[in-house]
Amino acid sequence: MQIRAIGFYKFMTYDRNYSWTKEFEEKIENATKNTNFRIQKTEKNVVKNVKLSFEKNLKIKIQKSLNKVGLMNYGTEFGEIIYLVSDNPNEILKVKSWCLSDHIIGIEIIEQDIEKENLNIIRKNIETEFNNYEIIWTKI
Repeated sequence: MQIRAIGFYKFMTYDRNYSWTKEFEEKIENATKNTNFRIQKTEKNVVKNVKLSFEKNLKIKIQKSLNKVGLMNYGTEFGEIIYLVSDNPNEILKVKSWCLSDHIIGIEIIEQDIEKENLNIIRKNIETEFNNYEIIWTKI
């Protein structure tokens, strides 16, 4: 039983495949450099506004619970959103991140009216830059 508890604790707390928050904007810029999109602005966001995978949501809830009983240090959570613009004013591309201290925990990308070929390039590039993430793509 103790081995299971230790294994569960390690699974919940030692996931270290995260990107640094300080590299987020640079990675998005790299992923979109061969497209018609450019970064317009970056601002802080509320983490509740960032969709995460079921697994990430579950891990975060458990980590917060472990923090409340003193078994884990949770850190400071915050969100960031990068707004990208193109020559076409109808195209919308927003990249949201859920950050915990110095690490990006989750990424959601919101897109609207982007040409399919261009969107495929963006998807491929972003998924390459953030290959350790299950990125949530939201179409509006």
